[in-house]
Amino acid sequence: MPCILSDWRHAVLFMALHVGGCAPASGPCIELDAGREAVKGLDAAPASIVVRGLGKPELASLGRLDEEQRAALLDVFVASELAHPLPLAGTTSLDGDTLRFTPRYPLEPGLRYRAVLHRLTADGSRQPASNDVAVELQMPPRAARELTRVTQVYPSSDELPENQLKFYFQFSAPMGRGQAYGHIHLLDADEKEVEGAFLELDEELWDRDQLRFTLLCDPGRVKRGLKPREELGGVLESGGHYTLVVDSAWPDAEGQPLAESVRKTFRVGPPIVTPLDPATWKIELPRAGTREPLVVRFPQPLDHELLNSCLAVHEVSGALVDGAIAITDQETRWRFTPPKPWAAGDYLLVAQTKLEDLAGNSLGRAFDVDLDDPTARRTESETISLPFVVSPRAN
Repeated sequence: MPCILSDWRHAVLFMALHVGGCAPASGPCIELDAGREAVKGLDAAPASIVVRGLGKPELASLGRLDEEQRAALLDVFVASELAHPLPLAGTTSLDGDTLRFTPRYPLEPGLRYRAVLHRLTADGSRQPASNDVAVELQMPPRAARELTRVTQVYPSSDELPENQLKFYFQFSAPMGRGQAYGHIHLLDADEKEVEGAFLELDEELWDRDQLRFTLLCDPGRVKRGLKPREELGGVLESGGHYTLVVDSAWPDAEGQPLAESVRKTFRVGPPIVTPLDPATWKIELPRAGTREPLVVRFPQPLDHELLNSCLAVHEVSGALVDGAIAITDQETRWRFTPPKPWAAGDYLLVAQTKLEDLAGNSLGRAFDVDLDDPTARRTESETISLPFVVSPRAN
């Protein structure tokens, strides 16, 4: 029997069967190098077939050959019953004491291959065919992976305003592009689909990693006074009950369907038509010398993703304070925890004015407003700063 190895670095199991004579224990060993799957930031290393254990005279003979001559000494086929199968295309290289065949096209998971090594003598001539070493190798089957799931739908509240503007869908693995709108449905209390509820964009709104999708309700049916709303009515009606459905047929980045469908049922409350007002926020202060969180509570839910990016803590000098953000209580509570204890002193809670509530109202400006109205309240600055003091720990 030829040498049979298991490459535990890649958790690979393969079979090696000698055909047409036995190689001596000290002779060459043909094995499968299963390579490496692609990981984030790294390319995949393709699977290849390697020959190890060649003697020094034979290695010296191989070293004197050009690439074409060397390639003729190692043939690789798909294992079959054909009398004269065609060898796989690829390159054969000599790296130190290892002869390696790298196929032009990736080896298929689960498929069996036959490799035949034609031996050389010390003077470079080919040994008799009876001295060939032949093995069958099997690529490991593709590892089963857990199907992609919808891990969260935002807003998480079970009551949304009549003029709800957007939804976010968070996934456990990257999703495919171009099919989102065919797999998201808004149903009314009678399980009838609300037609034309969403703004369908040619360029879908994904984050960089394709883990979060942003879905916009049709603004033309959210803003008052616009023709789509007058003709079709609003997307949601106050007092109604609706269900947002993500069907499991939505394919992920590898073309696999979702693990399961997801349904979010919610009731609809009155519209929210006023700008965000920081004066209504309640701030709970930490104590110096502790890592207690700074907590900000809002009277109503805010936009989850904007809460992650539009609030920050600064020193009065303007320097940013590092810390971890957590958003809880159905997006009505923002927690900021520093990596080291607070120092006593003055700080600023800095809010970008693009921060929004669920209806798209931002700091200083309502979403549903006539921008040509000179009396409409507007904020020209990009940020609003709220000072607070961290006091020394009490005795």
